[in-house]
Order: sequence, then structure tokens, then C-alpha cells
Amino acid sequence: MKKVIDFLKKHTVTTVATCSDNKPRASVVDYYMIGDVIIIATDPTSIKAHNLKHNKRISMSVNDMPCFVTIDGVVAEPTKAEIDGYTKVLFKLHPEFEEMVEKGLMGEFVHYKVVIETAYYNDFTNGMAPTEVIKA
Repeated sequence: MKKVIDFLKKHTVTTVATCSDNKPRASVVDYYMIGDVIIIATDPTSIKAHNLKHNKRISMSVNDMPCFVTIDGVVAEPTKAEIDGYTKVLFKLHPEFEEMVEKGLMGEFVHYKVVIETAYYNDFTNGMAPTEVIKA
């Protein structure tokens, strides 16, 4: 799992897939890492937030060809203390978000911790190779 986490730490954009009421949804979002934990923040009125409220399953892919990683797992809602810490990190990474929240142009974020169940690691540096499947 170390090479997956190391890969994820080098990037910040992912495509996440969520589903609710048998309606799948893919969304491009920023993510960030705190230690080995993947954090996704979004508007609580977004479709992905709605979906994750009703179905905690998530899949995410991060691409930097010739390597890419796909994660399958679930989201866990952080504690209030964790949310405060995550918000500080988010605003440090994106000061424009803090300004928009302060001006009332954007609401508070909802944060999710991605709990990895299975990671799929692909490295095509030396040509096509089988996907490495890593169970958490």
C-alpha cells in the first residue's frame, strides 16, 4: 500500500464515482492527504454529498500516465475535532475558499475520509503490465 499512498501524496486531483438511487455520478474533485488518510471536501448540497449520505461506497482514480491508481472503499465522516483540522488544511491549500466562505459566496464544506478497501496500482513505464491489486 505504501507505493499507492506515495503516489497519491504527489497529486491533488481525482475523479470520484458515487451512486445513489441507482444513479451513478462521476465528479472531478481536489483531495488532500493528512498522513496516510485521503480527505475529500465538498459542498454539502452537491450531488456527491447527497449520494455519499445515502451510500458510503466510493471509487476514485488518480491518473499521471504512465501510472495511475484506482481506490475502492467507503467514506467515513470525521469527528468535529478532525473537521476543524481538515478545514484549516483545506484553507491553507486553497485560501480563495476561505475568502469565499467569509464573504458568504460559498457555504461550509463537508469532509469525508476515504477508507481504502482495495487499491489498483498500474505502472506502464516499461510497457503494459498487469494491474497490481492491493487489499487493505
